[in-house]
Amino acid sequence: MPDEPEKPEERADEPKETAASKYRRRQLERQLGPTQFLDEPPPVTHDTLWRGLARKGEARVLVVRATDAAKEAASRLGASEEVAKLIGELIVSSLLVRSTLNPDARMQVYIRHDGPTGKMVVDTWEGGGVRVFVKTPEATRELDGALFGPGVMEVSRTHAATGKSWRSTVQLQGDRVEDFMMHYLLESEQVLSLLRVEVTAGQGTVQSAVGYLVQLMPEGTHDDLKRMTANLELMTPLSEGMSHADPDGRAWAEALMQGFLWDQCAREMVEYECRCSDQRILHMLSTLPRADLEEMAADPEMIEITCDFCRTKYSVKPSVIAGLLERPS
Repeated sequence: MPDEPEKPEERADEPKETAASKYRRRQLERQLGPTQFLDEPPPVTHDTLWRGLARKGEARVLVVRATDAAKEAASRLGASEEVAKLIGELIVSSLLVRSTLNPDARMQVYIRHDGPTGKMVVDTWEGGGVRVFVKTPEATRELDGALFGPGVMEVSRTHAATGKSWRSTVQLQGDRVEDFMMHYLLESEQVLSLLRVEVTAGQGTVQSAVGYLVQLMPEGTHDDLKRMTANLELMTPLSEGMSHADPDGRAWAEALMQGFLWDQCAREMVEYECRCSDQRILHMLSTLPRADLEEMAADPEMIEITCDFCRTKYSVKPSVIAGLLERPS
C-alpha cells in the first residue's frame, strides 16, 4: 500500500473575533483615531461655517468665513469703510452665536445704543442666510467719534419647526462686537466662550471677514480649560490659517484643538440674502390702519417703499392698495 500522506500537526485554533468584539475594536479605533472631516471643503473664495466637537463632549469649536456676505451687506447699505468693518464683525459673530445656540433657529440681534451709527440689526437663519440693517451706515469716527455708545443688545431666537421663541437682553459691555456677544453668552446662556472676529476693510469695502468660537462644555474639566487656554496663546490669526490649499483652516484647527480627540461634525454655507419681496411688502401694508390704506388708495401717485436691509425699492399702485381694502378682515 502506498504510504499515506502525513497529516499536518494539529494545533488549537486561535479564537475567532466575534461580531460584538469586532464592533468594540472598531469603536475603540474610531475613538482614538485621527480627526474625521465631513467632506471636501468649499474653495476659500466661498463663505462657509463648520462646527467641530470633542469626542467626549468636553469642548467644541466653530469656524466661519463670511467675506462675501459682509461685502454685499456693506455695499447694499452704502456703508463707510469703518461701518463696513463693523458690519463684518456683526455678521461673523452673529453667525457663530446662532450656530452654537441652535443651528435650526432664526436669530435676530438688535443693538440699541447712543452712538452715531444708531440702531443695528442682524438677522440670521437656518441654512446660513444673513442680512444686516444699520440706521446710519455712513458714519465715521473722524466726523462722529466712537461708533458705539451706551446701550443694550437684545437677542431673539425662533425655532423654525416649532415656532417657539426665546428673547433676552443684556447691557453692552466692552468696546467691540465680540465683547458684546461673549458677555451675552456668559450672562444669558451661562456658557464660557471665547469668540474672536477678524475683519479687514479697505478701499471702502470688506476685504476679509472670518472668526471662530471655542467653548468649554459642561463635560469639560479644569485641565481641559488649561489645555485650551495654552493652545490659544500660541494661535496665529485664523485668516492666516485659511488658504487655497486648506480653505477650512484644518491645520490651524488641529493646533487649536491639540490634546483633544475631536471631529468636524456639521457644515452650512453662508450667504447674504434678504427676505423682502412683493408679497411681504403687501402683507406689511395690509397691517396698516384702514384709514391710512384709504388715503393711499385715493392718492394717484405710486407708493414707494424701500427695504431697510437691502435698499431694494418697491412701487405699489393705488389700485393694489384698493384691493387690500376689499379683502375680508
